[in-house]
Amino acid sequence: MPSINQSNPSAGRPYAPDVRVFALDGLPHGMPLSEMPSGCTEHQIVVVGRDMKVRYLNHAARAAAGIKEGDTGTYFCYQVTHRRDTPCDAGGEICPVKEVFRTGRPLTVHHEYFDGERKGSLLEVYAFPIFSEDGEVLEVTEFIKEVTKRDLSERTLLSEERFRNLVESTPDAIITADSNGIIVSCNSAVNNIFGYSPAELMDRPVTVIIPERFHEKHSEGMRLVRDGRKPILAGETMELVALKKDGTEFPVELSLSLWASKGEVYFTAIIRDITMRKNVEASLIEEKQRLESVQRELVKKHEEQGVLFRQVEVAKKEWERTADCLDDMIILADSEGRIRRCNKSVREFSGLSYDELIGRKWEDLLSEQGVEAYKLYRHSVELRHKSTGRHFVLRFYPFKALNSYESPGIVITIHDLTELKNAAEVLEKKNREIDENRRKLQTALDEISYLIQRVTHEKDFSIRFANPHLKRCSKEMNCTEEDCPCHGEAAARCWQVVGSQCGGDAKGYFAKQHGDCSRCPVFKSATTDPIYQIGEHFNNMMHILELQNRELETAYTELKATQTKILQQEKMASIGQLAAGVAHEINNPIGFISSNLGTLDKYVSKLTEFIDAQAEIIAALGSEEFERILGERRRKLKLDYVIPDIRALIEESLDGADRVRKIVQDLKSFSRVDEAEYKHADINECIESTINIVWNELKYKAELKKDYGELPLTKCFPQQLNQVFMNLLVNAAHAIEKQGEITVRTSHQDGSIFVEISDTGVGIPEENLGRIFDPFFTTKEIGKGTGLGLSITYDIVKKHNGEITVHSEVGEGTTFTVRIPVMDGR
Repeated sequence: MPSINQSNPSAGRPYAPDVRVFALDGLPHGMPLSEMPSGCTEHQIVVVGRDMKVRYLNHAARAAAGIKEGDTGTYFCYQVTHRRDTPCDAGGEICPVKEVFRTGRPLTVHHEYFDGERKGSLLEVYAFPIFSEDGEVLEVTEFIKEVTKRDLSERTLLSEERFRNLVESTPDAIITADSNGIIVSCNSAVNNIFGYSPAELMDRPVTVIIPERFHEKHSEGMRLVRDGRKPILAGETMELVALKKDGTEFPVELSLSLWASKGEVYFTAIIRDITMRKNVEASLIEEKQRLESVQRELVKKHEEQGVLFRQVEVAKKEWERTADCLDDMIILADSEGRIRRCNKSVREFSGLSYDELIGRKWEDLLSEQGVEAYKLYRHSVELRHKSTGRHFVLRFYPFKALNSYESPGIVITIHDLTELKNAAEVLEKKNREIDENRRKLQTALDEISYLIQRVTHEKDFSIRFANPHLKRCSKEMNCTEEDCPCHGEAAARCWQVVGSQCGGDAKGYFAKQHGDCSRCPVFKSATTDPIYQIGEHFNNMMHILELQNRELETAYTELKATQTKILQQEKMASIGQLAAGVAHEINNPIGFISSNLGTLDKYVSKLTEFIDAQAEIIAALGSEEFERILGERRRKLKLDYVIPDIRALIEESLDGADRVRKIVQDLKSFSRVDEAEYKHADINECIESTINIVWNELKYKAELKKDYGELPLTKCFPQQLNQVFMNLLVNAAHAIEKQGEITVRTSHQDGSIFVEISDTGVGIPEENLGRIFDPFFTTKEIGKGTGLGLSITYDIVKKHNGEITVHSEVGEGTTFTVRIPVMDGR
């Protein structure tokens, strides 16, 4: 299996080199200058296209492949580099060209020759992409050189020793476990952090340093990572709880990486004990809440300083990239104190280049920069920078040489303590201020206690803590917003008026600007003294209690109104049932009265016909005496008047009975005891039956005009709508003082039915228009109105998903418009 070394210079996006070298053997192909190996012209250079065909060969590549100059034949890359007719990956090896085309990133592989003169030797192939302007990989360039297995092994061993020294010198625990969670390696830092020696942890499950309550979650996370369903992001850190050997739990910061070797998957974790950091955070929070903003900044800075280690590769460049991510200054020096390596922070602090720093003694460097030691500890030294006054802590971690390729040395870290020191000084100053204000605080508490006793005994929520520092906010803020409720008022608590403290809508300009009145200059000037600051908080509490008390009173009033409405609705239901019963009882006698009157009309017609025939027969007989006697009797009985009048009386009686029958039918329709369910109804018919019921209220006060439009049937509660129309018609009649006009119009527009009821009455004053639908609101005399009619009307209309509007002019009249949406037509 060939070994692979793949770099990722621009994590998260394809590698796009920004420096190119042109005219390699006369052809314009480019590569990143930072990636060019030394002496590249002595090695083979091969440019390959997406079709795996060779686009370019330099002299070394032609010579190695046995291709003569001038040969323009077509060759595949594996024919040139391996001298065979099958691709590299056909034999289980990794094809660097295909991998670079697939990933867009540089790749280094080693291929071994198994036959021919080169058997036993290795080819080191470095392949990198060449991009188009739109970021597409056009070609892959390969640099090829031969290396022996021994050279490769020696370099690998040297790199491993250097890596081991670096791992052992770090204060963080570095633990590697296999896919089953068994620890296969760890550094000596585990002794300081967990209390275990490295030998004690080897071959034990990683759960030995994890509290038992997290074992199941840990196993599930490992399984998701192994299955590829939970990717591990480079540089991602987690704060977890770890377990020491003595059973103590403590907080740690963990960075996890996943890697593979010889087909096996391993997890490497870099673990940092953050107990001290957590304790400092907790201590600062407990000392003074007013320092929260400073504490958050300190935590943020501390987190930034906790740079997370990724898996440290052998190469120098990767070590430098990792170290350059740290804000702390890091120096790797030899046994004589000469700088061998350093990170970016050292270069920025000293103002020297990397080459100028290498070989210089680190103690001399600090002295030249004006840094002097002033406190010595067991494992660290506190430093002070003269010119800037900044404070640092220096820690050193010596390491020994493990083999002949290594030399002993020391790792030095320098951490900036300036902000932490400044925060400590501020905290000390604040503690003195707390002591000075403690006496004032006690005075405020005594005053608040007295006011609370007054509220308890007097049950008065309007009691307030007097504040002579309270100023007029509009004058103090030079406010010109005249629509603000506080504008022009005497010294008032504007944060209560505009709603910033009580949850209402802030209406004033400054309240909208500041959002939190604790930052407002008016509030600050009124609460400079701690006594009055506490007093204003007491006032805010009393203000909220007063508002809640009002809300309770309002809720009680609404509950009372709801109860009255329910009683009114039950009363209307009872009246409806009574009306239905009366209508049923009247229908029977009216039926036989109408029938008898019809029969009587027929009998009168027959009697009249007989009398007329009798008169004709007597006249035909020629007896003047009979004719005279019969005429006198006819005149005496007034038959010529009675007979026509009988017909008129019968006709009038039939008309009256028909009117009674119609009134009974309208009364039954209005009550709709049999139609209380949700059903289709004709709104025009509902209005007409209601008019007949309330006609006695209307006919003496107004002339009724009806303008009915063509309406579709709509699903509704007819009985409830009858009550709506009755309330509006009766109110219209009551609004007319002497004689007026009431107009009822209906129409159908845009899927809704509109009913307009207008009157020419006295009208409604503008100040009352917003309250006419409130329960118990009435302008009638006491005893003449409950104030529930329009409230019930409003609820019924809303129940039908409709709306009711009113337009009124005093002295001109009022128009109520009811809109009911058409629901599920015929």
